[in-house]
Amino acid sequence: MKTDVLVIGDGLAGSAAALEAARLGARVALVSAGPASSERAQGGIAAAVLPEDSPRLHALDTLAAGAGLCDPDAVAMLTSAGPETVRWLQSLGVRFDGGAAREAAHSLPRVLHLGGDQSGHTLMAFVHAAIEREPNISRYTARLHALLGDGVCVGAVFSGGLTVLAGATILATGGYAGLYERTTNSRLSNGKGILEAARAGARVADLEFVQFHPTVFAGGHPFLITEALRGAGAFVVDAAGERFIDELLPRDQVALALARHRGPAYISATHMDPELLRTSFPNFLRNCRHAGIDPLRELVPIMPAAHYTMGGVATDLDGRSSVEGLFAAGECARTGVHGANRLASNSLLEAAAFGRRAAAAAASAAPVDGSPSSHTHVWRRQDMSLVDVRRILDSAAGVLRTGAGLERALRLLRSGASSAAAADAAELASMICAAALARPVSLGAHQRLDRPAPIAV
Repeated sequence: MKTDVLVIGDGLAGSAAALEAARLGARVALVSAGPASSERAQGGIAAAVLPEDSPRLHALDTLAAGAGLCDPDAVAMLTSAGPETVRWLQSLGVRFDGGAAREAAHSLPRVLHLGGDQSGHTLMAFVHAAIEREPNISRYTARLHALLGDGVCVGAVFSGGLTVLAGATILATGGYAGLYERTTNSRLSNGKGILEAARAGARVADLEFVQFHPTVFAGGHPFLITEALRGAGAFVVDAAGERFIDELLPRDQVALALARHRGPAYISATHMDPELLRTSFPNFLRNCRHAGIDPLRELVPIMPAAHYTMGGVATDLDGRSSVEGLFAAGECARTGVHGANRLASNSLLEAAAFGRRAAAAAASAAPVDGSPSSHTHVWRRQDMSLVDVRRILDSAAGVLRTGAGLERALRLLRSGASSAAAADAAELASMICAAALARPVSLGAHQRLDRPAPIAV
């Protein structure tokens, strides 16, 4: 089939791109493998909408969290787009809870929630309803196999025999935190879009920067404990109930403190108002009780888990990649807004704002002319499974890394795999480890034990 704009992925970035392209008159094919990270977001969307706040203050917090690696122009564009993005979401029917919450590394309350700590699920219900009302958008469910084109991108091939030829293609396939053994993400967040873009010749960058969420349940079935809980007053404590880190430091700092901490760590909400917990954090209460814990009376064990990836397809501020006809938005893109460590709740803002920008650029671009060829990927058959890849990545490229560990991981990851899926995972995991090895100093979410950085307490 042929279309004007192909959007791959229907999280917030892909959905925003599809809606904007359709509004501009383009015929849009929206193809997704299934719900991934946007649906799971708990913390909400950051935007400077209160009188005491401003996009400039929001930008300063974003730059500080990014540890000096942010693109100031991209950050200014992101934070300036915050209020208008909120109005756009409201035009789709979204109704925020009211007020704003403060989260880690924000100097002011500016995070807007929906349904307490169920923001992503609630938000995406409104966005997907808007897509269903849009006649210019055709939806398909399929997994990406490969991008089409030789030196350019003219569409993509998917599972089930679906082939889409397009004047412009927007990747919105999410990040690669789902490649890790311990993760808050869906396994669909496996970096497939980034891998296929790289195979097509697109430049990728900053793959070493993986954000580990510090407060994830440490039991057999991990679940995310939103940063907003710490913003509302919850403590991070040791087995004796003593605090050992400032809970409102940037995520990389809190995760690093937990990784270095000897002995178990917990999040404590026992001192908090039970009614506040019931109204603002119903997901937290429900998940704890499913795990057999009453957080009103007991400490909740935590340890970091892979949560968000700052690296991806390098783009300009309109989502253009280095391959003609290929755009990227959301977590799969490296726009420069997050630097070495993403500021909490900037991800949904980036997804919506840059998804719409990419759509505007794609819809107005001249259709790409090229052969719809695809490239066969050859891989070596060995015993390494997907589970093995995840364990190797967790061990070598987790919160704490060493050069020796990364070199050992690269030898294993490049030895072969037991399936095509495992081969894809191993290839991207090797790209992550190679990028981490190439950056010998600790910076933001990339922490080398052989070149440690100090942490604030």
